Amino acid sequence: MWSHTLVPILILVTTYGVNCHENSGEKRADYSGYTLHRFKVDTSSDTMEKLEGYDMQLDKTTQTARLLIDIWAEPSKQNPYADILVAPEFLQKFKSLLTSAELSTLKMLEGDIQSQINAERHAMIRNSVRRRKRAMKTWQEFDTNAYHSYNEMVEFMKLLSEQKSDMVEMVKVATSSEGRSIYGVKIHPPGPSPPEKPSIIVDAGVHAREWIAPAVGLFMIRKIVEEYGRNPQVTANLQKFDWYIMPQVNPDGYEYSRTTDRLWRKTRSKNVTVNRWCVGADANRNWGYRWGEAGANRTPCSNIYMGSHPYSEPEIRGLKEFFTWQITNPMVYISLHSYGQLLLSPWGYTNERTENYQDQQNAAKEAAQAIKNTTGVSYSYGTISEMMYPASGTSIDFMQHRGVPYIYGVELRPTDNPNSFAFNLPPSYIRATGDEMLAALNAIGTHAVKVKRL
Repeated sequence: MWSHTLVPILILVTTYGVNCHENSGEKRADYSGYTLHRFKVDTSSDTMEKLEGYDMQLDKTTQTARLLIDIWAEPSKQNPYADILVAPEFLQKFKSLLTSAELSTLKMLEGDIQSQINAERHAMIRNSVRRRKRAMKTWQEFDTNAYHSYNEMVEFMKLLSEQKSDMVEMVKVATSSEGRSIYGVKIHPPGPSPPEKPSIIVDAGVHAREWIAPAVGLFMIRKIVEEYGRNPQVTANLQKFDWYIMPQVNPDGYEYSRTTDRLWRKTRSKNVTVNRWCVGADANRNWGYRWGEAGANRTPCSNIYMGSHPYSEPEIRGLKEFFTWQITNPMVYISLHSYGQLLLSPWGYTNERTENYQDQQNAAKEAAQAIKNTTGVSYSYGTISEMMYPASGTSIDFMQHRGVPYIYGVELRPTDNPNSFAFNLPPSYIRATGDEMLAALNAIGTHAVKVKRL
């Protein structure tokens, strides 16, 4: 999510605690006993600030950091509830930090988060065994209604660029801390594309545990290619815009969330300053524009650690270079996250409005209506600071500073309902989430064509 996570606040509690080590031979993280809670935040209290101070317990003797609470969804002006994951030994302390009004609304959403993780893992193993029966030979064989490894994502993009070379180019964007090449695709109508042509840019997977985001990116890649020439809106937008889609920009963190710690959020860079056993930074706090200002966290073990300096993370440094030098006319930028069903525009670092605030809100309104018309699902919209809280060092503010007209951080499904799957959204939701997001982007593109007279 945009912060720890967007909409409500989740708190985990475990009997044994979860230890995070940087060595590759560590055991899989076990969240048995962690519980997820929701409460209505008292706007007159400083509860959220108090909770953020207890996220990790550091043990310098064993060089471990144990998760005590994890804020999965922050309260917003549209939704005053917080979802918080709490460790078992911290549950009583957690309750003592709430006001009496907040305690009266406190509700347990999940009694054992590990059970959700186990169910997801077993389904993923069954699907991967089925897919391994034969090697993928064509891009059409790629199942966009499943969660994939990063290698599988790359193989799909490689096959697509080879077999649809008149429309699709595979582009290398960056190299991760662990040496993985980060790829995306450029999609355009058959034939050459002029360098000055306006572009729509989509990145996903910034936060490792938000699996629905890269899945939606992959879904949109395939659907744009398949429906060009058949779907009038897809065809019209591809003729007006080149599309750059980077479905997984934090592959190290993503693979770590698949193999070791399902709730991992950050990158996997090695920290060389204080608390050296704490790994990674929040990739959406590491951009250089207004880095380290509102909402910044300087603690390396924190889930929202901003990094040791601007662009300390090679993933973000590479994205910045690619966006700056390889895309000449960016018109729309979207960064996919989960969860909360929100369209968040700049600014994040301040409550002030951008010069083109009203135009951005008009486009967001049309996008939200397109989503509603497509799947019946409701998305709210507004600036980061209007809807949530101040946040600095984000890609959204960087793109606004660069002058891109239409910029949104999108919190995908699920929203904050009593049956929310949070980060464990089943793959059966990928198609609908992808359909509604492509409809939203097409609506923003259509708005841009009209307003900018493209």
